[in-house]
Amino acid sequence: MTWAWWIWISAGVLLVTAEAFLGSFVILWFGFGAVLSGLLTLLMPELHLGGQLLIAVLSGAVLMFLFRDRWVARGNAETDTLYTFSGGPGELKVSASGEMRVSARGTYWMIANPQVLPEAQRRDGMTVVIERFENNRAVLAPPEAG
Repeated sequence: MTWAWWIWISAGVLLVTAEAFLGSFVILWFGFGAVLSGLLTLLMPELHLGGQLLIAVLSGAVLMFLFRDRWVARGNAETDTLYTFSGGPGELKVSASGEMRVSARGTYWMIANPQVLPEAQRRDGMTVVIERFENNRAVLAPPEAG
């Protein structure tokens, strides 16, 4: 039993077209393999279904192995540091009731370790250094002794 050559070419074109919507950059190569299998079936109509399938799968796998790394961006899966949650300077905000928050990166953050600031430095508008953000709170760096 054989599949008609146009079935393989249609399946290959469908896979290549589907790649435009999926963006996995994997099925594209198997689409090319299916087209190759269809063209070989056109040239050799006596090629049986097992041979057709073997040609489609093996040629797709070989093409993917040879060319995928050349077309996929380097560092595509590397993590990127979020600037929003990196430490840096912040401005201390003290309410009339004495509650402290720190303004940084365009929002107000609760302070995870308010005990690190001495009483004399708990003034509204004072610049503080944020070490990191943890559990939706700013962790302040201890003030430098001077």
